[in-house]
Amino acid sequence: MRKLVIFCMVLVGCNTYKSYLINDDLCNFDDPIFTLKEEEKSFDMVKYKSIMDSVLNNGGRTVLLKDKDQTFSLYIFSDYWVSKKDTSKKNRVHKRVTYDSLGNIRSFSNFHTYSSDYLQDKINYYPDGSIKKFKDYRKADKYPICYKEALAIVARKKRRKDSITRLHKAIYKRGGKKYFVWDVHTKVPKRLGKGQSRYYKVDAQTGKILLIGITRVVPAEFVD
Repeated sequence: MRKLVIFCMVLVGCNTYKSYLINDDLCNFDDPIFTLKEEEKSFDMVKYKSIMDSVLNNGGRTVLLKDKDQTFSLYIFSDYWVSKKDTSKKNRVHKRVTYDSLGNIRSFSNFHTYSSDYLQDKINYYPDGSIKKFKDYRKADKYPICYKEALAIVARKKRRKDSITRLHKAIYKRGGKKYFVWDVHTKVPKRLGKGQSRYYKVDAQTGKILLIGITRVVPAEFVD
């Protein structure tokens, strides 16, 4: 009977990992946060000039703005280039668009609250709006398990009171073999772990957790 129970547990575990490979709906890449709208290809520098002047004159760099139904944060460079960031609260994904001092688009990218890694394509533009450089950071051939699937896998495995704080793509070598993995870090409550944190190496090809480690270095949640 005991052998039967163990066999069932292994079978369920395998099916769980396989489900992530065939169900990409979880990744939410159809969320508008991953799309650059036509009106986002330029920025009205005149409209926000007085606000930006006020922020810079007071020694600041960042301001939270609301335009119609849209709320976004703006990072202002000293030469009046701007970086505009929108956020999907549902997916904790940010859209970043940068513009030059004339309001012309210069780049477009996405990243997650827990990471500075780009999630999709990073596109750089010439001042006239034509594409200058295009780079694929999704790398679906090496990472068929997407960022959100990796988070979901660890969320099922981690201890209930641990909180996920960081994730990023990595390469893990073991036994002469190279694995493409997601490194997902969790912070342990101080009263339980005395400053410890855990990290999980999730195989980006299969969804299996290859390694769970403990470190004294507690990774702070990524703050952009």
